[in-house]
Amino acid sequence: MDQERAVTEFVQAAPDSENEQEYAAPMAVRDFWREAPVREVTTTDGEKAWLISGMAEVRTVLSDPRFSRAEAHRRGSVTGRAAVFSRPGMHDLDPPEHTRLRQSVASAFSVRRIRALRPRIEQITLELLAGVRDFGPPADLGAALCFPLPVAVICEILGVPYEDRHLFRPWSEQITSTNAYPPEQAMQARRALVAYIGDLAADAHRCPEGSLLRDLVTARDVEGRLNEEEVVQIVFGVLVAGHETTANMLGKGLVALLDHPDQFAAVRADPSLIPSVIDEVLRYVVLSPSTDPHEGLHLVTTADVELGGFTIPAHSVVLASPTAANLDPRAFPEPDRFDLGRDNADGHVAFGHGPHRCLGAQLARLELEVAYTTLLREFPGLRLDVPVDELTYTSGMLLKGLRKLPVTWDV
Repeated sequence: MDQERAVTEFVQAAPDSENEQEYAAPMAVRDFWREAPVREVTTTDGEKAWLISGMAEVRTVLSDPRFSRAEAHRRGSVTGRAAVFSRPGMHDLDPPEHTRLRQSVASAFSVRRIRALRPRIEQITLELLAGVRDFGPPADLGAALCFPLPVAVICEILGVPYEDRHLFRPWSEQITSTNAYPPEQAMQARRALVAYIGDLAADAHRCPEGSLLRDLVTARDVEGRLNEEEVVQIVFGVLVAGHETTANMLGKGLVALLDHPDQFAAVRADPSLIPSVIDEVLRYVVLSPSTDPHEGLHLVTTADVELGGFTIPAHSVVLASPTAANLDPRAFPEPDRFDLGRDNADGHVAFGHGPHRCLGAQLARLELEVAYTTLLREFPGLRLDVPVDELTYTSGMLLKGLRKLPVTWDV
């Protein structure tokens, strides 16, 4: 009982300042996560739950069908945090329904299709960085590259008109707000995006051949495999998730690199290290609000489960934290050290695990690879234009990103 009370008090006391200076979880939170890989806690809402923070245990939760996402959503365990969760999406379904919807988009994110996008991603990146060069130094790389690149790429995949891209960031910010925007404003943004997608899907000839949106409309109108609501739901999820996470990881990952100049110099000297850079960035960098030890994926057990030396009863709420698992010292020796020489960094679960593993994982990796490679080549001497502890971060959002990424470089 004392431990449970400590958990609740820790969360309530955790700071949520817009000036929090972390691109990785603070040490106090990391230590808290490591107290035990499986333990019963009391959330700030007074609900009993099981917090899962160990790598092996998180992998089990994310792959074992006895842990249900659909039941968690039905019980309301994941609602109310942001408008994006107000209605069930593909991420809130269990097989076989989840499998059916996932298969409808899998081809758009196949290895072959993603590799074919490389020239276009390189072109977009060069065009954006040409604007950076013309403007600066210094420049805000967040506004100039980190956000517009993923938006442009996801528009290409979906077949969404590129000229509408300016609509998506404000909609997405409001939809993924937890308290940065009033709830009614967040829901209004959600309705606006759903209506926009519905209009596109209703006018099939506007969807380019080979685009995901055209494929989904065909699956609905010709093959009868999807209904109208499912098409909108899929596009909504891909559009929001397809740029928010990548944009934030691109920016905060670059800060992690620039904050370790010796390692950054090694990558500049040997760009073949960039795949290792990406895995260590994905393992180390935190996107969710880093002071909340209850961040993560919400599930409910459908049967008694033995895990980590405990019996988790059926119908229990489970909080599985991939962020905590990526800092498990049993999986990663000295996990608090940002180390581009780590030989097992690719064992992270930043993209999840099991049947819900992120469909866009290969796309995100490619965007990070192209962006980092091009930056190293085009901007010698790239560095932060302010001390790292003067960077400011968003608050009240599902994802915690940089407000700005001010950089400078040698001309």
